[in-house]
Amino acid sequence: MATPRRERYRKQTREEAKAVALAQLSESGTAGISVNAIAKAMGMTGPALYRYFASRDELLTELIIDAYRDLAETLARAVADAVPADRFRALALALRDWAKQQPDRYLLIYGTPVPGYHAPPETTEISAGLMRTIVDACATVGGAGAGGGVAEGSGAAMSGRQPLTELEAELARHLEGAGPWTAGEEPGGELKGRALRTWTRLHGVISLDVQGQFTGMGFDPSVLFEAEIDALVRGG
Repeated sequence: MATPRRERYRKQTREEAKAVALAQLSESGTAGISVNAIAKAMGMTGPALYRYFASRDELLTELIIDAYRDLAETLARAVADAVPADRFRALALALRDWAKQQPDRYLLIYGTPVPGYHAPPETTEISAGLMRTIVDACATVGGAGAGGGVAEGSGAAMSGRQPLTELEAELARHLEGAGPWTAGEEPGGELKGRALRTWTRLHGVISLDVQGQFTGMGFDPSVLFEAEIDALVRGG
């Protein structure tokens, strides 16, 4: 059945508004996003555009959901196209490439929170799906078993896994009792700890790079990122 003209026009208008909002985001950050300014750029009045987005927060939510979904699909494709032994590296490189190619969208979801904005449950669900992809990739490197339990004494060495340090084991035990933050089956504390440390380390380098914090330091951030990947693969 053909989409009614009114529905097509509504979808086109919303998509155009989001494209203008992304341009504003690139120029002025989240503070620069204004429904009235977007309407003016589109040749509409502010009240007219409010029929398509009830508020600036609704528009921001659409941009955030789109960014999360695009990143989730990008990482899923990277992992699916790689052999198991290369999935972690493929995920890490795809994450950095996505952030470097569209830094404004990256900072929208991983940068400074927007004052007064509260993300709806849908964004949390998509974020949990992203973490699931990271957890699954982490299960293939650094000696983490699929079960993700806390390694004990010589058993870790006998199974070929890297034994946990005292603090890593403490983190694993702590995360066993933490609430779920991944989609699907909840991983054990050791694997959750590895995924959480991986997530923070990769985003640490990427965020500093995207924001230009390495400028003038005389080195290639991609070399640092590759070194972090190697360290994480080894379980370091």
